[in-house]
Order: sequence, then C-alpha cells, then structure tokens
Amino acid sequence: MNKFILIVEDYPETLSMLLTFLESEGYTVKAAESGEEALRLVSEQKFDIILLDIMLPRVDGFEVSRRIKSDPKTKDIPIIAITAFDVRNIKDKCYEAGINEIFLKPLDLPGLLEIIKKYVP
Repeated sequence: MNKFILIVEDYPETLSMLLTFLESEGYTVKAAESGEEALRLVSEQKFDIILLDIMLPRVDGFEVSRRIKSDPKTKDIPIIAITAFDVRNIKDKCYEAGINEIFLKPLDLPGLLEIIKKYVP
C-alpha cells in the first residue's frame, strides 16, 4: 500500500531534494510551495504525513498546522515541521500549533526518514 506524503516547502532546492529522496524510498509525494496550496491539497486528498516548512510566505506553517488540526477530517495527520530556526519559542509555537515533531535544517535525510517511519511504518 502506497503511503502519501505532502511536502510544503518554498525553497526549490530543498523541495527537489526531499521529493527525490522520498520517492526513491517508495513514497508517493505531492508538493506545495505555499501554505494556501498545502491547505487546498489537504482538502482534496488524504495524506499519511505532512512535512511542513514553518517560514512560508503569506500563510506560515503555524497557521497551516492550526487549520489542519482544527478540521475533524484532517486532525489526525501527523505533521513534521522543518525549520532552520533552533530557538525555544519556535519549538513552543510548533507544539501549540499541533505539530507532532520538529526537524531542523540542514536536513539529515536518514534521520528524517526515521521520524517519518515512526508515524508511517
């Protein structure tokens, strides 16, 4: 059974790297480059997990997570925040927004895969 991952990332190089890596691991991957696009995709398709950049233009990752977690149809989708900011208030804000895990950039792809497999075996 295919596992569906949504990657929400506005930096093209990071997005491309994640897409290539996760597809090579056998996942079906969709990408969104904005919070608005991510919310639209989540309303149209079921995802097993979401990798969510926090610093997005217009609708940031915190708001995307809050909206996903407030909808009974999508509230159980695990969300992994991906951020370059390793500061306490970012972590607190992530957890307050309903994010399940925080993963710091630069990306350690094998480490990220371990976290994904924790939620999507």
